[in-house]
This record gives sequence, C-alpha cells and structure tokens, in this order.
Amino acid sequence: MVAIIRFVLAWLVGALITTALGVIFQTQNVISRLNEIGGTFGWGDRLSMTAYDLQHLGSLYILFIAGGMLIAFLSGFGVYHLAGVGRPIVFAVAGGVAMAVMLMLMKPAFFGVQVIAGARDTSGFIMQILAGVIGGLVFSYLNRSRDRSYPR
Repeated sequence: MVAIIRFVLAWLVGALITTALGVIFQTQNVISRLNEIGGTFGWGDRLSMTAYDLQHLGSLYILFIAGGMLIAFLSGFGVYHLAGVGRPIVFAVAGGVAMAVMLMLMKPAFFGVQVIAGARDTSGFIMQILAGVIGGLVFSYLNRSRDRSYPR
C-alpha cells in the first residue's frame, strides 16, 4: 500500500513540475518570438504573463501531461525491471518521450494546429521535452525504494 501511495504522489509531483516548467518554457518562447517581430516586454510583463499562463493554460495542460506521464512511468517500470539499472535515466527518458508523443498527438487532434504555441518551433518543442525529462527525474527520485539493497 505504501508503494502505491508513493507512486501516486511521485507521479502527481512529477506531472506538476513538468506542467509548471512546460508552461514557463512555453510562455517565454512565445514572448521571445513576439520580441523578434517588434514587441517589447519587460520583466513585469513576462512575470504577469507567466503567472496568467500557469493558472489558465496549466489547469488544462496538466490533464494531458498527467495522463501521458502515467502511461510513461508505468511503461518505465517495465523497462527498468528488464534492464535492472539506470532508474533515473529510464524515467527521465520516459518523461521526455511522454511529452514528445503527447505534443505530436495533440496536433492532429486539434485539426493540425499545435495548441501549445511555445512548441511550434524546434527549440520550443525541445524545451517541452526537457520539462518532461525533469519531471521524470523528479518521479524517479521521489518513487525510489528506501531499501538500500534495491538497485537504483
């Protein structure tokens, strides 16, 4: 029972961190692209836009991310148990792949439009994957066994 609770909490925290980072990266990417075409945004604007996106975009984005991360982390357990080593790497890759697959599946689902504007270019897409990698590392750390004999 403790393992299930630890898994659920680690999954939720990993999804929350991935969402927060994904939204932050997305917002900053969009602002940078707006600056390239003549927009001028100060630090106050950047912070208020980021806070707004965390609240509004984040509340929907987390649903997609949590679903993708759940599938990725459950699959990661299978990979880890087959390999027996590299736990942080397995879950970091699982988190990154979850974000990449989710973003690729969202585009056709939303009539060919990438709804995460900050992931419409290569650097933005990579930053979203990085958010997933970090979320996977957090999951790996929080869900590790407390038993020292358990391989990490």
